[in-house]
Amino acid sequence: MKRKWIALAASLTFGLGLCATAFSGSSDEESALGQIMEKVQKQKAVITKGVRNVASYKKSQSDVEKAAKEWVKLAKESKPHNEAAKAAKGQDDPVKKWDELIDVWVKESEKLAEIAAKADSTQKDAKDQLNTINKNCTECHQVFRIDADENF
Repeated sequence: MKRKWIALAASLTFGLGLCATAFSGSSDEESALGQIMEKVQKQKAVITKGVRNVASYKKSQSDVEKAAKEWVKLAKESKPHNEAAKAAKGQDDPVKKWDELIDVWVKESEKLAEIAAKADSTQKDAKDQLNTINKNCTECHQVFRIDADENF
């Protein structure tokens, strides 16, 4: 009798494992871009916390600089992952738009890193530059994050 229950438990565990792997998979490109964007979010948290007010900016100015440089690296890394661009609706040349938005992200992140690298830079300058980058992120997500719109 015990063997039947053990066999049943083993079969159910194996079956659940197969189901979990079947439903957890997505294409390699989506997961690669998703992994990059997770890293972007971590760096954004560092930057946002660092430019929140004057005291926190002075304390974590070097962290803001490092995070902005990491953003530059991540932006360059994400440029070839343009599968989201190919799925965009309402764009004449979505790959070109993708490249433009990524290039702006690189350029503006480099500016933020330069601002944070200067000893005499102000929190307001860094925060204004972060807001510029955030506007670019919003524009990109409005064009290329189609799956987010379908969930609502």
